[in-house]
Amino acid sequence: MLKVSDDGPGVSEKLRKKIFEPFVSGRVGGSGLGLAIVQRAVLAHHGVVFFDSEPNVGTSFTVLLPCRRQTEADQ
Repeated sequence: MLKVSDDGPGVSEKLRKKIFEPFVSGRVGGSGLGLAIVQRAVLAHHGVVFFDSEPNVGTSFTVLLPCRRQTEADQ
């Protein structure tokens, strides 16, 4: 598990459903690619990424990755 948090303004309601889509950004001048790339990399390794955000309190992103890849012998 990896958790990254900030104490910024939080993620707006408008962005919440689209936050992991490419070219969606809440920052002026942002490319909107960072979280899309993170999510694709995490999914490629059979993990999940999610976030929790409160207005004017901050946002936390959590990445969960499996400890090791399952092999045929493990099944």
